[in-house]
This record gives sequence, C-alpha cells and structure tokens, in this order.
Amino acid sequence: MYKLFSEHMNKEFDFLKKSKLLLCVSGGVDSIVLADLLKKMNYNISIAHCNFKLRKKESDLDEDFVKAYALENSFAFFSKSFVTKLPKHSLQMAARTLRYNWFKDILTKENLDYIITAHHLDDSLETFILNISRASGIEGLTGIKSLNNVIARPLLVFSKDQILSYAKENNIKWREDLTNNKNDYQRNQLRNEVIPYLKKIHPDFLDQSRKTMKFLKKSNIMINEYVKLIKKNNFIIKKEEILISKYFLKENQHMIFELFKDYSFKSSKQIIELCYSISGKVIKSKDYTLLSNRSNLILKKNKIESENVYKVGKNGLKSPIKINICIGKYETKFNSKSLYISEKDIEFPLFLRKWKKGDVIFPVGMKGKKLVSKYYKDQKMSFFDKQNQWLLCNNNEVIWIVGIRADRRYFKSINASIKIELL
Repeated sequence: MYKLFSEHMNKEFDFLKKSKLLLCVSGGVDSIVLADLLKKMNYNISIAHCNFKLRKKESDLDEDFVKAYALENSFAFFSKSFVTKLPKHSLQMAARTLRYNWFKDILTKENLDYIITAHHLDDSLETFILNISRASGIEGLTGIKSLNNVIARPLLVFSKDQILSYAKENNIKWREDLTNNKNDYQRNQLRNEVIPYLKKIHPDFLDQSRKTMKFLKKSNIMINEYVKLIKKNNFIIKKEEILISKYFLKENQHMIFELFKDYSFKSSKQIIELCYSISGKVIKSKDYTLLSNRSNLILKKNKIESENVYKVGKNGLKSPIKINICIGKYETKFNSKSLYISEKDIEFPLFLRKWKKGDVIFPVGMKGKKLVSKYYKDQKMSFFDKQNQWLLCNNNEVIWIVGIRADRRYFKSINASIKIELL
C-alpha cells in the first residue's frame, strides 16, 4: 500500500509536499495508518485530537494514546475537549461542526496550510448510500470530496481492508472504538449490516461503486458547467440583487433544483409556486431570500439582522449611512435628500434605526397619521426596500423616513435652524 499511496500523493496531492499539514487523529486504525504513511514520506505534519467525552474513560485513553504517539514521533500536538451540544444539531452533526471549526482555528493561529483527514473509500460509499435517501441530487452521489478548500482526504481511493492489511503488516498499534459496532446511527447500520451484505452478494461491489461515483463526478462537472452558462444568460445581476424571469423558470422547471442549489434552496416545488404567486411573497433559505415581483423573482443574500440603534449627534453620522447636520438659518428647499427642522423641537442625539411594529408618521402633504408599515405598502416598496429603509427618530418618534418623506410635526417650511442631509 505504501507504494500505491506514494504514487497517489505524487499524482493527486503534489501541492502538499511543501505545505504544513494538520492531521486529524482519533487513535483509530485509519488515522494512525495515514500518520505512518505521511511520516515515512517526510511530510510536515502536526496532530490534532478531539475528545468529545462520549465514552468517558475510553475517550481519555484515546487522547493519551494519540498524545504519546505524537510525542514519540516529535509531532506538534493539539487536543481539545468538547461539550457536544449545538442548537438544532444532531449529536454527530454537532461533533462535526465543533471539530472542523476548531481545526480551522488551529490553521489560522499556527499558520498551517491544510487539514488532513483519514476518510477512505468505504466512508465515501456510506455517504453515497446515505445521500440516496436524502434526495441530495447528483452532487450528493459523488461521495466525499478528496479536496474541499483547505480539507484534503488522501485515503479516499483506499478501502478499509487495504488499511487494515497495511496496519497488520507493519505491526501498527491503534485504538478500537467499540461503539462503531453498535447500530445506534444510520451510518453504523450501513457499515455493519447493509454494506457487508451488498459485498457478499456482489464481491466487486466496493470497486464498482467507486467507478460509479467517479462517473457521477464527471457528469456533475458537465452539468455544473452547463448550469453556469444558463445562469449567465438568465440570472441578471443588478447591484446586490439577481433578477430571474418567471417565464423562464416556468418553462424550465426541470432545471430549478440545479439552478438554485448554490443558494441553499432545496425545494423546487416552493420556487415553482413562487413563480405563480402575487408580488411581495417571499421564501427564504439559510443564506438567501427569494422575492416574487411581477414578472421576475428577485434573489438577494440575507443580511445579518442588526438590532443596532445608531446615535446621530450634531456632527452627523458616517456609518451605516452618511448623514450631515448643519445648524444655522435656512430657507426650505423641497427635496428627498434633505430635512429642515427646528432645534427647539428635538433633543440630541437623534436615533437612526429600522422600522419596528407600531411606528407611525404624520407625512408631510397628507392628513392624519399613518403606520409606517402602511406607508411602505402604499408606496409599493418591495420586501428588500423595506429591509433596507432607515428611519430617523427623535427619541421614539419618527421624524423622517430617510430620503423619502418627513414628518409634518417636525418639518419646517420657514424658520428652520437645522438642515439634515443624506449624503
């Protein structure tokens, strides 16, 4: 296996030779064998070990074993214990998120280049079968990626049997995680029951599956290139928004999953229904919002919600928008970029914020008062326009829908002593 591994590294991972690598080592046979192979090839490696405390004393013994291995071979060693809990995450997903976040932190702090994991061909097959049941599309059926940004997986072309044979031939010691024999998780059930049965009825199942995943990767590359071309011609970029014709989507419903998967939308049905909906309706993914607007859908990246309220003193404001304040005597000039008020009517600092429920305004040129939300609706402001709109307030009272309409309680047509400009 060493010869095959050496040839594989020289062909597919040649860029790692001069890199500083962080090898993730659990203490199991896969990661210890990978450490041994990289050591023999004189790669520059450091070792990281996660202790999730899930097996109590056994977890601590794993950590001791990996630490002793690192010291014996003069590798830099990093370890961390975790409380494996994250909101809306399964135990396995929480552990995965925590460990990869920590690995990336080490890369930054220690000036390392790549994270190396010991995933192998059997792991990739498990992922392939799991994704069949998750409606993941063709990309989910290509197995685990051998290179994903800073994460490299050089053992993916080798089977578990090859790894075990190498370990036994070279008298390598490792730690056994006996929980892998329990069928508490879907992946364990596949590993212990389903895949052995498939190998029994089809002895070449693993190798044929590897070829299938390879073919699917090539097909996926071709599809992605075609989708890029389609998006280039039909996803019209205007500043921070992307406009997509409803007519185009209605005529190409079979393509919707591929067109929108990069924006974290997983339901083609929802997007199709949005094409037939009234203007103003929205659907959201974790990263993007999709808005129905007459003949188009408008796609925009979600902004991090901010509850910040910005103080506006006599010197104005530079961020998040530029506001200039001048004090003197002014003749009113009607324009959307300026507001004229009297200093005696307000109390500095003023406050800049977004709309909140219950906000009202007494609009200049109109009778009575109006909910700001109703004013937005009457002006036919889009969902994104409403999200981006700022209000300037005197304490809790709205004095200006910035750049749009002033409040007549504050606006001065004569005897204005303050000029507020939106720059």
